Amino acid sequence: MFEYVVLFILFIGSCYWIIHPLLEQAVRQNGFRPKQEGILKELRHKKNGAYAAIRELEFDLSMGKLTEEDFQILKRQYSLEAVGYMKEMDKLELSTAKTPEPVDMGAEEENEPAVAVIRNHKSKKRKYIYCSACGAKSAFESRFCAACGTNLHKHRYNDRQEEN
Repeated sequence: MFEYVVLFILFIGSCYWIIHPLLEQAVRQNGFRPKQEGILKELRHKKNGAYAAIRELEFDLSMGKLTEEDFQILKRQYSLEAVGYMKEMDKLELSTAKTPEPVDMGAEEENEPAVAVIRNHKSKKRKYIYCSACGAKSAFESRFCAACGTNLHKHRYNDRQEEN
């Protein structure tokens, strides 16, 4: 009895092994879409083939097998093929590019006032700085005095040390 079970399993396995490729081909014909990586690989291969054909044409021209007119016609044809393949590759790569997920703007709008206070705590205390050389008033963010050109960075550094 055990031998019959083993033979039956082997028979079913061999039938599956024989019929499986036929079933896959039917699936391909009825809406199967190949993977985009495979399509890109095939397009790159075709593009490289067009470039190789152009190099071959250049060699044939240098050997005197082609006239200049025939060379220009064939080169234009293969160049257009290569450009077509590159456009198709670009379309596929753009379609596979992941778009960022939408951000919940409600949470961001709720936290914006608190973030603004944290970022601008020093600017709220002090909006202007005075030049030590000429006494002109400048914005606190300015690096140089607009009136005399003195470096105001030293003053901000000293102010920061006093605050700490």
